[in-house]
Amino acid sequence: MGEEEKSTGRHAAPDDAPRDPRIDMSKDPTPGVPDHAAPDDED
Repeated sequence: MGEEEKSTGRHAAPDDAPRDPRIDMSKDPTPGVPDHAAPDDED
């Protein structure tokens, strides 16, 4: 890894990134669980 910021996943947004108003997280049946995320590479 270079000087890029660490994240919890490959496509994780920065913590201070604005939320998309079209995404309603209150309707998430499993909050905090990446339902459709690609598996992390295990090196």
